[in-house]
Amino acid sequence: MKVPLNVKRFLDRASRIYGNKVAVIDQDGQFTYREFHERAQRLSHGLQSLGVGQGDRVALLAYNNHPLLEAYFGVVQFGAILVPLNIRLTFDEIAYIVEDAEPKVLLFDSDFEGWAKELSRLHPEIRLVEIGIEGGHPDYQDYESLLAGASSVPIDTEVDEDQVAEIFYTSGTTSRPKGVALTHRSLYLHALQTGFGGGLDDTIVLLHTIPLFHVNGWGTPHYVTALGGTHVMLRRFVPRRVFELVQAHGVTHADLVPTMVGMLLEDASRAQYDLSSLVQLSVGGAPSPSSFVAASMQGLGGQYCGGYGLSESCPVVAVATVKSTLRDAPQELQNTLRGYAGLPLVGIDVRIEGADGRELPWDGTSVGELLVRGDSVMQGYWNQPEATETTLRGGWLHTGDVAIIHPEGYIKIVDRLKDIIISGGENISTAEIEDVLYSHPAVRECAVVGRPHEKWGEVVHAAVSLRTGASASEEELLAYAREHLAAFKAPRSLEIWPELPKTGTGKILKSSVRERLQGDREGS
Repeated sequence: MKVPLNVKRFLDRASRIYGNKVAVIDQDGQFTYREFHERAQRLSHGLQSLGVGQGDRVALLAYNNHPLLEAYFGVVQFGAILVPLNIRLTFDEIAYIVEDAEPKVLLFDSDFEGWAKELSRLHPEIRLVEIGIEGGHPDYQDYESLLAGASSVPIDTEVDEDQVAEIFYTSGTTSRPKGVALTHRSLYLHALQTGFGGGLDDTIVLLHTIPLFHVNGWGTPHYVTALGGTHVMLRRFVPRRVFELVQAHGVTHADLVPTMVGMLLEDASRAQYDLSSLVQLSVGGAPSPSSFVAASMQGLGGQYCGGYGLSESCPVVAVATVKSTLRDAPQELQNTLRGYAGLPLVGIDVRIEGADGRELPWDGTSVGELLVRGDSVMQGYWNQPEATETTLRGGWLHTGDVAIIHPEGYIKIVDRLKDIIISGGENISTAEIEDVLYSHPAVRECAVVGRPHEKWGEVVHAAVSLRTGASASEEELLAYAREHLAAFKAPRSLEIWPELPKTGTGKILKSSVRERLQGDREGS
């Protein structure tokens, strides 16, 4: 027997088995799994009444809220395609994505009404539905009215598992955003891989600290729902609000990036809250030094678990759990491994390749591009066959990340291919230098980039920000780096900034650091 791997099966199951359990907690209230399921059916019928059919795109411009979570099932279960939009992008970037995806309907939070109106002016064929108002609007319908007027009869549309269910657009930091097309099959198997690899069950209470439109966030709706866990929605990342929700709802798991963890550790209100329910902090986006891992577990509780993924892999590739065979290893080694990208999930194959295309050994020292193969890898880029062929050449996803693989199977990302600094013919990993700077007690954030140099091609430049109340001079930090690094790796220059530029989820933007360097040269 072959049953199509449609992600609607997760919510169908949860509704039957966990019908009376609280599924979603949001600032607007909470819903049981039975209510969550019914709202998803109403959303499907409501969208169909607006003319949405199989293969049509439905875009969302919204915070983390229950309508966005409902769309992960209500949009895709009858064959339409969900396109969550990154609210941190500029309007021009959003407009480009809308032009490329051609959604039939745009659901938007009332805070983005101005953008929605402008998109409607550019594309009059798009139907608008507003989230967060009551009583309707002369120009478009409101979300709750759409659901109230729609049927709650369960959707039974047959959807092929190889049909695209979701399109997520890359951030576009180096080029125009590309739409990553993910099928029902990929999303379904990714949920099983993540739930199995993370050792999760129905006791999970996940705080959605990462926006669901972001690579670290969008896998969670499927596996938490499949398990019958509880979703706690966080619309904006504010440390005190995080603490309040953890304490109020017994949050067990939270997905974060290192910058978020740093903000939680530095917030003075942390001691006022009971965070004892936390079981695990899943941290992706950048490798973490062992000292940071230890400080996080001591300051916040719960086990620190690094991870790695990218849009094109649905997203999780690896999770940094500590293997049973290493639980008696020194704590320093365990903390080091927790900060790595981790062990490949079941169903994921990985390899590292040198510049000559040959596979390199898992010896903890050989450095090459990380390649990934598995059931959760994307179908391809939306409307970009040439980019798809390049990225998936040879039957492997070429990640663009430079990695080593520990003999125990742990992946460590050491850089992006585009971030490697080549100085005097030597390849220098920016992550290694950042690890050293992060170990200085005054450093809160750092970003290392290459600075053009007439003789050496490039030299190392660092930008850092300092912890609240800490002090250090540029000369002191340069001396500290020289003490702990080989001479050719140590920064030649360093600047202290009040704050480093970041994406909407707190990931440091090295491209902006490079742009500032370019501006400084042009202005000199």
